[in-house]
Formats: sequence, C-alpha cells, structure tokens
Amino acid sequence: MDSLETLTFPLLAMIRCVPGWAPALRADPALQALAAARAQRVAAASACTPRPDCLAEAWAWTPADIATVTAALRTVAARPGMADVLVRTHMRASGRFARHAALANAELLAAAWADTAAGLNHLVAVYGAGEPPRYPAIDAIIFDVKRPEFAAVLDAHARVTEAAARPDDLVFDPSLRFGIGLLRLNERTDAAAFRPLLAGENTAALAQVRRTRWSDYRYPALLVFGHGPETAQSRTGVLGHIRMARAADLFARRLAPFIIVSGGNVHPNRTPFNEAIEMKRLLIAQYAIPADRILIEPHARHTTTNLRNSARLLLAARFPTNQPSLIVTDPSTAPYIGCKVLQERTRAETGVLPGVVAPASTPFAFEFRPDRAAFHVDPSDPLDP
Repeated sequence: MDSLETLTFPLLAMIRCVPGWAPALRADPALQALAAARAQRVAAASACTPRPDCLAEAWAWTPADIATVTAALRTVAARPGMADVLVRTHMRASGRFARHAALANAELLAAAWADTAAGLNHLVAVYGAGEPPRYPAIDAIIFDVKRPEFAAVLDAHARVTEAAARPDDLVFDPSLRFGIGLLRLNERTDAAAFRPLLAGENTAALAQVRRTRWSDYRYPALLVFGHGPETAQSRTGVLGHIRMARAADLFARRLAPFIIVSGGNVHPNRTPFNEAIEMKRLLIAQYAIPADRILIEPHARHTTTNLRNSARLLLAARFPTNQPSLIVTDPSTAPYIGCKVLQERTRAETGVLPGVVAPASTPFAFEFRPDRAAFHVDPSDPLDP
C-alpha cells in the first residue's frame, strides 16, 4: 500500500532508497548541526504551552533551514554519478517532478526540495496552527486551535514524535513524522485511501482494458466528474445524477467501452461518502452498467484535480494515447469545462496542465488528451497530492 509519506513527499522517499544518498546526507556536518538545532527548537517550544502557534512554529522550516539543506543536496549532487542516479533514473523517470523537467539535474533537485519544504510547512501551518488552506470549507483543521485542550494535544504529538527518533534518521525525518501525524490527528488521510489504485475496485475493469479492441470505439473512456453536494443526505449531488445519466446513454450507444468516475470525500466537509464509489454504485444499480466497465478515481477534490487525476489513471492503466477520451458533463457546467479559466486555474493550483481539453461534436462533452505532466506531485495539497 502506498503510504502518505511516499505519496505526498516522493523526493524524501527517493533520497532514502537511492544508494549512497542517505549516508552522504547523514554524514554532512551542516545537516548534523541543523538537525540538532531543530531538535532544540522543538524541545524549547514545550515551554510556550498553551500557545499552539508557538508549538507548531518550532517545526517549520525557516528560509535558513531550507538553504542549508539545499546546499547539502547540491554538494552531494556534485559528486560523480550521484545526481545522475537520483535525478535522471528516479526523479525524472517517475514524472512526479514534471513541473521542473526543463531544469538541469542540480536545479531540479533544488526545486523539488523547495516544494517539499513548502509542503511540510503547509502541514504545520494548516493542521498544526489552524491557518486556512486553499479551500477551508472542505480541507481545514478539525480542531478549535483557540481551546487550551488543542495545545495539550499538539504538545503530546510533538513529544511522541521526538521519542520516535532513530539513529539512522535523516534531517527530514522528524519533520515528516510530525507533519504526517498531524494529518492522522485531523483524520485527513484521504490520499492513502483506495491504494494501490490499479487494484481493488479497479481490478476487474483493468482486466477488461487489456482485452479491449479499441478500434471498435470512438473514445477509450467517458470521464464523469463528481458534483459534491452540500447536504449530508445526498451522496452525489444533483448535477452528478445528470452527468451519470448522460454518460450511461453514451455508453449504451457504444461511444466508449469504459466510464471513469472521479471524485473524493469532499462535500459536505468530512463526508463519509466517496463520490467515485457512489457514482459507480449508481451506474451499476440504476443504469445496468457492468461493474467491470467502470473505473474509479476516488481522490479528486476539485475540477482541477478531476482533470489531473483522470489523466493519471488513463496513463497508468494504459488506455490508448492516440485517441482522446471524452469528458461528459452537464449543460450548466460545460462552459466552465471548456474555458481558459479552468486551464489557468489548473496550472496555478496543480503546477501543470495535465492534458488538453478540446471541443467535441457530442453535446455537453469535451475531448481530453492526457499528458504525462499529470504525474507531477504537489506536496502543498496533502489530501490529494
């Protein structure tokens, strides 16, 4: 199963597993001094209870901290073969740093670390200090940070994190444990649910993907994005039902052999219902779509990540890339799907354009060609990186 740590902070996982990198960083005197200074900062912060902002701030990466790590990464990368094996063989090949693909190896590594540090700081700021995230209505901290009880919880979490220190820790590890622990305290482990994605709910459909004769169909897949309801009674929202009806009709007309439903646990805040799971259930029960013709993408929280995550699934499941898939929407949402505003917002919020959206001759639908840039990971969006 993919862990929250690996999903959200792939750079740190790669540094730990690529031969030579972890020992080199562990032996770096500047990083040893930084690790000791950060540990002292955290220990001293306990005295500031009951101020959770003070406790959280001690775990943040300062500009000086970030610069120290950047310098150490550059030093190791300058050694013969070190940058090549980490950056070329692992980072570039994974696609998870696609936004920086045009940079030289050392610069790509520095940019990836800057993203990682920003993501770690985001965890502390939002889920430790209660600062509003990009979408506070659905992603915010679940605690009242003004209550003294929260400071006690945060202090206890910090002490347990300190106690988990190991002799082979890298300078990042305590911060990583603290940040991922904050997600768990806030019951915000959405990103790790339904993993691995190419298994479980998608196993039967993937078997069909491998057997499909694509030339029999105009499109490989119909993409249906969730419409998060704001009421606890609804599991898919009104527009979700309209989009499913449209997709079921196009499926019956054999426009495509598969339907991909995209949407996470989004609306209302902390809902137990997953949009993709609920849409799959309704497509089977109400429209008689075979279960092995539906794939779920159960993590997207916004239209931007509906696009990005659907692109990831299309590429990972090896749908044909010489044919576009079809985004199936509703009359009121169609103008937004097809406009440049969504493209600009997607690039701004995810760091990349995950594919090309183009007009289609089918009403209330758009052709979509995925791009490998979709695999770029955004550590500052920990519920759906």
